[in-house]
Amino acid sequence: MAAAARQRAVRRILLGVLGLNWAVAAAKAAYGQWAGLLSMTADGFHSFMDGTSNLLGLLALAVAARPPDASHPYGHRKFETLATVGIAVLLVLAAYEIALSAFRRLGSGALPQVTPLGFAVMLVTLGVNLGVSRYEARRGRELGSTLLSADAQHTRTDVYASLSVLASLAAAAAGYAFLDGLVALVIVGVIVRAALRIFRQELAVLTDAARVDPAVIEKVALSVPGVRACHRIRSRGFEDAITVDCHIWVDPQLPTAEAHRLTHAVMDRIRAEVPGVSEVIVHTEPARPPLPPGRGR
Repeated sequence: MAAAARQRAVRRILLGVLGLNWAVAAAKAAYGQWAGLLSMTADGFHSFMDGTSNLLGLLALAVAARPPDASHPYGHRKFETLATVGIAVLLVLAAYEIALSAFRRLGSGALPQVTPLGFAVMLVTLGVNLGVSRYEARRGRELGSTLLSADAQHTRTDVYASLSVLASLAAAAAGYAFLDGLVALVIVGVIVRAALRIFRQELAVLTDAARVDPAVIEKVALSVPGVRACHRIRSRGFEDAITVDCHIWVDPQLPTAEAHRLTHAVMDRIRAEVPGVSEVIVHTEPARPPLPPGRGR
């Protein structure tokens, strides 16, 4: 899929998810405040943060879709990565606020109101969150969008949180008010775990972590007739847009035009045979004596 079409598809998905997230947030927060249910109010706040992350993602997409220019010759897609990290930061902030409220509830021992409407609100919003999370995760894989995949993880925390809130409603109805605060702390753990997972994924892009085993690139390059060695192999970038650069050795007597053809043959083969590679830079050198063992990469 072309980059522009991919960006449009991701934007449409985020707009739809934004509306659903804020509808869910409003329902849970409104009932939670009325009934004095801390866990439900916290879950509503979490859903509101989901919507905020959608807005952040939409703004980042607008910037990431811009073509390369003089100030960003490699494009603007890392703004999408920054937005994804921003989602993780929002998750941590949400966890902090929920934890503070949970400790206050544990100290007060106040008994919340529990009605059948509360169970109905949670069951409906649980179904919405489950559907949104699965849809975003599937479309994220299809479109190769780390932003959608991260947002799906964010939304998935609402599913776990909602299940915990349902349990706390049942406990509160039975007179165990303290469980409302304990469930809120469980939600905090779920949120922090999701944030750490996102941080780990996106740091690989921001720190230019290697994306492809050098042995794989070396094997593909050496499969092109005329390539005598391949070394100084590096890779970085997004999982669906990997950049590879390497050096190859060719016959020192090879005409310039033939060396140029051979270079492009290596580039085309790496792009064709290594999943996710979108750009290849090959530096062609005259062959030297055989490389010592272990120096080919």
